Amino acid sequence: MMENKIILAINSGEGKTRLLTAEAGKAVNVKLVPGNKYLLKNVNDDFAPENITLKRVGKALHVIQEGDTDPSIIIDDYFDGDPNNPVLLGMAEDGQLYAYVPLSGESYDTGYLIADGNMSPVALGGEPMGPGSGIFTAPGDDDDSLFGLLGFLAAATAMGIGAAVAMNEDGNNNSDRTAPEKPAIGSTVDDVGSIVGPLKSGDSTDDNAPTLSGRGEPGDTIHIYDNGEEIGSTVVGDDGTWTYTPDKPLDDGKHDITLTEEDPSGNVSPPSDPIVVIVDTVAPDAPAIQHVIDKVGNVVGEVNHNGWTDDTRPEMSGTGEPGATITIYDNGKAIGQTEVNADGRWYFKPTADLADGNHDITVTQTDKAGNVSDPSPIRDFNVITGAPEKPDQPDVLDNTGPKTGPLDSGDVTDETKPTFNGDGTPGNVIIIKDNDEVIGSTIVDDDGKWTFTPTDDLDEGKHELEVTEKDKAGNISDPSDPIQIVVDTTPPAKPDVANALDDNDPITGKIQDGGVTDDSRPTFSGGGEPG
Repeated sequence: MMENKIILAINSGEGKTRLLTAEAGKAVNVKLVPGNKYLLKNVNDDFAPENITLKRVGKALHVIQEGDTDPSIIIDDYFDGDPNNPVLLGMAEDGQLYAYVPLSGESYDTGYLIADGNMSPVALGGEPMGPGSGIFTAPGDDDDSLFGLLGFLAAATAMGIGAAVAMNEDGNNNSDRTAPEKPAIGSTVDDVGSIVGPLKSGDSTDDNAPTLSGRGEPGDTIHIYDNGEEIGSTVVGDDGTWTYTPDKPLDDGKHDITLTEEDPSGNVSPPSDPIVVIVDTVAPDAPAIQHVIDKVGNVVGEVNHNGWTDDTRPEMSGTGEPGATITIYDNGKAIGQTEVNADGRWYFKPTADLADGNHDITVTQTDKAGNVSDPSPIRDFNVITGAPEKPDQPDVLDNTGPKTGPLDSGDVTDETKPTFNGDGTPGNVIIIKDNDEVIGSTIVDDDGKWTFTPTDDLDEGKHELEVTEKDKAGNISDPSDPIQIVVDTTPPAKPDVANALDDNDPITGKIQDGGVTDDSRPTFSGGGEPG
């Protein structure tokens, strides 16, 4: 099992070697120094890990151990424009020193060539560069043996790899072994679907033909087994690496992938440690949007399908497959993601305001293998954040008594239930207030008209009447200009007895009750309620 700690050995060319222990989460950070050599070794022995992943982050080279996502080692200024940067080195289990070679087959003679942000799986490979025994035997910073070996390597590089190999043919050749050493699966890569990249043992994948790769003895045959049954083979290339992609797609389900290495003499190695992958090519069911909740303004609560809201960030929730990723779309554009919890529920609140207007919300779910579901049914609603315009002063009609018709502001009426009329936006609610108290409401019809008659009589006295308009999202307009009326339903007191005055000669004066007059237009007078 891969150690979670690793040692970086740095030799400065001055007879000094630094041994630095590193791990993911506690990365060792060093600056590239021209002429320095960089080797990796395990904590418990002098052998190097067979497979690592390199990543370029700006000018820095990140070294990520197998099974990790964070770097254990960061070499600053590696990508500083120098065309001859060093490659990482390590001693393999055959006791030979090798370079870490890109599995992609790219050249590494002048350093690693990686685009910013990209990753490159590498493994010990290529031609052996000499025996690695004794590299780490001297104590700590007094280790001069590494510098001596690296000096040899530098010379070998100058002479060419062939020279290095020739100098190494001194009895360390392992071609007479009875069987190859136990091989390893260097990497298993998902190349298809919405989620791609290296797979760890136990991962799910929608790639039913993932690409396997590793390192072996050039010319040896790698046999690949799925759940104990051979599914194919490939030959190790001259650079010591191999790759394999199944010819027949793997069935959905769990797969224990192992391999053996067979040399040209027919000797077969022990099987490798397995990597377990779960092939899942079936897309999950479409998820559901169950709730859209308005939590701001005058109207709160559930926003119904085809409903209205003044909440620009309504909270949404629904159901899905536990562990799946929910992607939320607004009018076809992704606006965010969330994960389905263990109870099969998901929750989402937009991080940016939804614009005023119509919103068709759908969601999809992507399972751990990368399969994407069909979209959910549409949840449609409208966002309105602007209040309606100020309504006009309402018309008020007197419908009873001897005097009927429209009332002007300041009029006196005997009508205790006058009719109110006006215009508005269809579907909006008109709220009627009398002396700042709500006495009722009505809805604007499809023609943009509304009418209202109080259910209770207006009290005697002065009434200041106004209306406001509320839209479907709960936004309320400014009040209309008020109209004032005075309700008066009490008859006047009995008037005084009228006086009659004769103004024609020869007899003038007050005409008595029952009297006689020659004035055909007598003047009448008396007392009453002013006005």
